[in-house]
Amino acid sequence: MAITRRALLGMGLAGLFVARDGFPTMAPSPDSSFDDWRRHFESGLPARMKAAGIPGVAVAIASTTSHHYTSAFGFADIGAGRRLSVDTPMHLASVSKLVTTLGMVRLFERHGYDLHQDVNHFLDIVVRNPHHPDRPITVHQLLTHTSSISDEGYGDITIPGDATQSLGDFLTSYLTRGGATYSPDESFLRAAPGTRWTYSNVAMALAGHVVERIAKRDFGSFIEAEVFAPLAIRNAHWSIRRFAPNVLAIPYEFDDGKLVALPQQGYPDIPAGMLRCPVNDLAKLLATLLGAPTAQPPIASPQALRAMLEPQVDPSIASYQGLGWIAEEVNGRTVVGHSGSDPGASNMVALTGDRKQAAVVLMNVDGTRRNTRFRDEVTRDLLAGASRIA
Repeated sequence: MAITRRALLGMGLAGLFVARDGFPTMAPSPDSSFDDWRRHFESGLPARMKAAGIPGVAVAIASTTSHHYTSAFGFADIGAGRRLSVDTPMHLASVSKLVTTLGMVRLFERHGYDLHQDVNHFLDIVVRNPHHPDRPITVHQLLTHTSSISDEGYGDITIPGDATQSLGDFLTSYLTRGGATYSPDESFLRAAPGTRWTYSNVAMALAGHVVERIAKRDFGSFIEAEVFAPLAIRNAHWSIRRFAPNVLAIPYEFDDGKLVALPQQGYPDIPAGMLRCPVNDLAKLLATLLGAPTAQPPIASPQALRAMLEPQVDPSIASYQGLGWIAEEVNGRTVVGHSGSDPGASNMVALTGDRKQAAVVLMNVDGTRRNTRFRDEVTRDLLAGASRIA
């Protein structure tokens, strides 16, 4: 039976483990070196994983100068005894949205287009909120979750393997009057575009379709040619079929207290979360987003990359929302970054306060309450390690 992203939320809230007060370790002193921090972190993590029931975790610290640190622990495939490595592709889920946004910014900057233009200027379909037909939906609103496009009606679309429905067909069905899954009150909010923040996978998928229409090629091939190739990233793809057998990390869920392997699963709103990528390559991508000179010519201008991190919407609508970047809570602390959850995946990217470094945690297991606590505590540890980098 396919597990949907909507169902996953319920699984996480159910708390399949008895909650405990985290996974405490003795932290190194604040004035210790990065190497001291690394030795302490790596020596203690396997026991913490065992206590939390985590099959595999890949971690990184990326910075404005380089991807400083990557490591992997546990298993990509428990049954086969295949260890997780920093080069094992893992399902990024919604962390993919950062890459989608980078591709959009690159494309618009190259063509001199304005993100505040009506999205219909670029599309082969007409997208309007039926409750506000005279208010245009802009590309900027798609990237900042203020478009008034709602995920409420798109339901059970996750299936084993790649989706059989194309991105364009999915969006036409969901967002245009007369579409098979279109509903004025479920495809759109009552609020006008630009007036309310509501996280939307469908809006990000529509941003990816804008890329397709401008670039005149499918979304995945555009990102691979225009973002991945300049960074020498060769083993990150938006479709499952692009990978060789026994390469991907196996996704796991907890069923009756035991880890159970899931099939690789997909959905048609590809730009919202279908990227599978090794932590090594994700660190390169994040270093690029933070402004590191990782590609020549650059993927985007320094001005555009800085703008992506600047608040993009009125604080009365959202306390912080950048382009792709959002506010996340990690261990009770609000940080800039992006999380990602799908069946068999629970991930976090979090930036340091000066936004010069990024901590990355990728796990091949569902985000139950206990697993999410582990993920957040490891993120906290990585941010502490980042502070020790000279």
